[in-house]
Amino acid sequence: VIPSITINHKAWLLQVTKFKCGGISLGLSWAHVLGDPLSASEFINSWGLILKNMGLQQLFNIPRSIPTPRQPGPEKDPVSAKRVDPVGDHWIPANNKKMDTFSFHLTSSQLNYLQAQIWGPSLDQTPLFESLCAMIWRCMARIRPGSEPKTVTVCRSNPYKRGNHIIGNNQVICKVDAASESSILDTDLTVLASMLVDQGVDERKQIEEAIEKDQGVSDFFVYGVNLTFLDLEDTNVYDLQLKGHTPKFVYYTLQGVGDEGIVLVYPWPKGSIENGVDGKFVTMIIPEDEMVKLKSELKIIGLLLEDN
Repeated sequence: VIPSITINHKAWLLQVTKFKCGGISLGLSWAHVLGDPLSASEFINSWGLILKNMGLQQLFNIPRSIPTPRQPGPEKDPVSAKRVDPVGDHWIPANNKKMDTFSFHLTSSQLNYLQAQIWGPSLDQTPLFESLCAMIWRCMARIRPGSEPKTVTVCRSNPYKRGNHIIGNNQVICKVDAASESSILDTDLTVLASMLVDQGVDERKQIEEAIEKDQGVSDFFVYGVNLTFLDLEDTNVYDLQLKGHTPKFVYYTLQGVGDEGIVLVYPWPKGSIENGVDGKFVTMIIPEDEMVKLKSELKIIGLLLEDN
């Protein structure tokens, strides 16, 4: 699945979806204001139900909320969104750096081992996503001496809108600020992981207000404004069925990621006869000149095998 992520006031975003299902490659052009890949996956699954003549549980009638008057006072753009020069019909802002993409698979046994390395025998472990992102966060700090990312963005599905069968923007956008820590490199991984779980500040309202206050004239983007972690673990990427076949593998990448980069974490197909293992799949999009250093750091901490 390949979704774009730029926010544009004139046109919704282009998302292209590709995966193989029963030997068939499928593609989808998808438009959405915040480039929500969760909704793109639900759309594909609903399309599959229609083809099976199963129908839908309800119509896609998404009520719009009534805007509330903004309170007067100083206003500034949210940390998780960046205003850019008008992008017109191109939709994707220009990068200052050339970006590169790299993906790797983590088995369940690897993830359990990494959790044990961080938390030891403790039962009070953070979820795998936050633990994994904490390790990558510190790796990124190590390869960016003098400019380590103190603020990151975490995007995930809205837990209160799961299972409502309505396709809409169900993505939560949170900033996590570690400015109080002297250094990301010196901060314990348990602290970083806990911050990702407990200290995220939801900025969706601020983003909406920033876009609406000038009647939608300005363009913004979210992914890559800060180092961004995108949690896709709850996407139903393998629920599509075509003629009795389900996808063997679904892959995500993004277009228009900002210079700070993004990390996507999504499911590996469970019970795959062809692959024989499960776990998570990670895709990273960062500046090209940082990729070699990052791979080296990932190998040192055991996230990446030597042959990758």
